[in-house]
Amino acid sequence: MSERADPVRWEWSGLRRLVFNPLIVKDGLARVRSWRAPAVIALYLGLLGLFAWLAFSIQLTGFPQPTGFARVASNVFTALALVQLALVCLVTPALAAGAVSGERERQTLDVLLVSCVPSFGIVWGKLVASVAFVLLLILAALPLFATVFLFGGIDGQQFLVAQLLTATTALAVAAVSLFLSTMFRRTLGATVVAYGLTFAATAASWYTGTILLASGHIRVGQALLFANPIQAMLAALQGASSVVGRAGGPPAYAVTGGGLVPLGPRPSAPAVQPWEVTVAIELAIVAVAAVGTMFLLRERRGGGSGSG
Repeated sequence: MSERADPVRWEWSGLRRLVFNPLIVKDGLARVRSWRAPAVIALYLGLLGLFAWLAFSIQLTGFPQPTGFARVASNVFTALALVQLALVCLVTPALAAGAVSGERERQTLDVLLVSCVPSFGIVWGKLVASVAFVLLLILAALPLFATVFLFGGIDGQQFLVAQLLTATTALAVAAVSLFLSTMFRRTLGATVVAYGLTFAATAASWYTGTILLASGHIRVGQALLFANPIQAMLAALQGASSVVGRAGGPPAYAVTGGGLVPLGPRPSAPAVQPWEVTVAIELAIVAVAAVGTMFLLRERRGGGSGSG
């Protein structure tokens, strides 16, 4: 009986260590106890609320009839989701890029490495502590999104997809920023590179891809838009067709600023939605970045502690 209970007890102990990670408690409490946390939340909600009011005001001038309220709400919700995605991409690198390099600058990294916390526990604790505040911002903005949602034009699945895309994008950006924080000695260098990679993978690739699609460079534009979170958000909220066929065939349509560009016949097999591809790739990026961070920490713990 005790032998059968031991694996259960071991699994429960491992789960308990994940949830009650000391780094999550230390970094999380240190972040929310300062005056900056409520100030950032207030600024975040204020910017979203102001943008929602401006978007409603602009849209109502184009759709004054009551029958156009659903279209207005759909456009406002899409714009609001994109603004939230941009704000999350701005906040996340600042929170995660100094997670490890900050410990090195405070000369506390070696103390952390010689502790009983394993490398996976350090990566898990730093990653969760960095993403937790971003998730708090997303949760705080849900009532604002729900207000727009009540006007119609957006169904429940689109509402959930928008929040899921934002959360997984924040997780991917945080994981890459944490890896850069481990690789760079200084927080400034890690933050600059993290912002550069985030901008290149989101806004720059989306803008360049849409321009190339509009100018007829289909293959290159499609490659840049593949798994782009902005493209996936637009496709999920505006009802655009997938750019990837489930059977591996050519894409049916691509989304540009002016509408849909036909790329060939629609594949007979059900299409993979762009948000599904984006979420899967972002989770893969999180896994690769976490493994890379653990490798760097173990290398330093094993013999490179004097080189930092």
